[in-house]
Amino acid sequence: MTGKLRSFTARYALFIIPGLYLAAGILTIIFFDGTGDTGDSILHYLYARYAPLHPVIFMNHWAKPLFVMISSPFAQFGFNGMKFFNLIISICTCYVTYLTAQRLELKNPLLSMVFIIFTPLWYILTFSGLTEPLFALFLIGAVWLAIRNKPAASALLVSFMPFVRSEGLIIMGVFLIYLIFLKRWKYIPLLLTGHILFSLAGYLIYHDFLWVFNRMPYASLAPKHGSGPLLHFVFQMNYVIGIPIYVLLVAGLIRYVRLLSGKSRLHKAPELILVLFCFLAYFTAHSLFWYLGIFNSMGLKRVLLGVVPLISIIALRGFNLLTGELFLNHRKANQVIGGLLLVYVVIFPFTNNPASVLWGRDMNLTPEQKTAHKAAVYLKSRLHGTHPRFCYTHPYLSESLNIDPFDSVHRLDCTPWFLDSLHSGDWVIWDNWFAVVESYTTPVTIKKIASLRYDTSFSAIDDGRDIQFVIYRKE
Repeated sequence: MTGKLRSFTARYALFIIPGLYLAAGILTIIFFDGTGDTGDSILHYLYARYAPLHPVIFMNHWAKPLFVMISSPFAQFGFNGMKFFNLIISICTCYVTYLTAQRLELKNPLLSMVFIIFTPLWYILTFSGLTEPLFALFLIGAVWLAIRNKPAASALLVSFMPFVRSEGLIIMGVFLIYLIFLKRWKYIPLLLTGHILFSLAGYLIYHDFLWVFNRMPYASLAPKHGSGPLLHFVFQMNYVIGIPIYVLLVAGLIRYVRLLSGKSRLHKAPELILVLFCFLAYFTAHSLFWYLGIFNSMGLKRVLLGVVPLISIIALRGFNLLTGELFLNHRKANQVIGGLLLVYVVIFPFTNNPASVLWGRDMNLTPEQKTAHKAAVYLKSRLHGTHPRFCYTHPYLSESLNIDPFDSVHRLDCTPWFLDSLHSGDWVIWDNWFAVVESYTTPVTIKKIASLRYDTSFSAIDDGRDIQFVIYRKE
């Protein structure tokens, strides 16, 4: 009976694992109201939701045109629709990663899916409006097509990656090297397809064929958000993938070093370039961006999610090294080591550690968002059927107030310029983070605005940080 159960599980694991992931994801969406991130996650959702009302958004470089186009239908169902979108993208990423590992003839390819699913930050930010999951799917999809000897399709897919996330330019560079190495010269121009098509489409709006470069939001060498140590992401990686997968990643990198120095390196060149070099190029680039303070880098650990499928394949190499290649003649030892490692990977996100998934904190609205919602509820109670303009910067207020943030008739950004143009009866909701950092509006700025009357305020404390929402009304 046990043998039949094991055979059944092995046969249908390819469907069982994604099925359980889908079920867990749906339950997470139903019972937890978090957004994964308080800033960009909400903003990407708002762009996707309101793009049909403001078609120019489909060519917004910060929002990422291709991401908006693909996610917009889901965003029409609210933020839960956006979370469901990223859940489906995440499941597809797991499946294509498995196909890639299988195509590379790696042992235990199903574990590549397990490694992704039990990457702590991956699960948390699956339930967000962020672009990293879709970028990861495009990346592993391009790798899979390349190793299946479909260079045209792979190059075409890569060409559109910069319109999901700007790091797609890094991946384009690696795939250029790959095509040159294989002497597939005729496919190189296909890497420009995405830029050509979006340049033509955007010309109808901006009347500028070079808008994809001229309007690039990260093309800045000024240290806008500061800088940090060169090894910042080496330490942050632990908070993204957790200790057990990090150990396997290091073991996998050691295995690749052996491949690079071995006689089979030419045979393994596609894997070395598409998996190892892609990961290293992406990781090194972000490390340098933060160290030099360029391209508006903020040193956010979540950017590493873009290469999680590659990490899982490298970690699978490490797993196979530790459970098969080190002890070739000790089958039981390999089974014990493999079993312990796998158990550690699965339970790690639920243990008490800095990288674990804390359901109450990570999967629910933050104290900041809850405070914003309280301010919105209060404002709704004060409207009495009127439809005034609101002036605010905090992105979650648009969701709580159910206001189109791109409709200037009903909403203005909380900048000094807009504050000077307020009409009688307009409401201002100032917060002590987004209004200050993004809109450059300080309490001193507020005091200088004539006829702006204080109404009430809401505050909270989140992990030692003071949160404030102050409401004013223009007389």
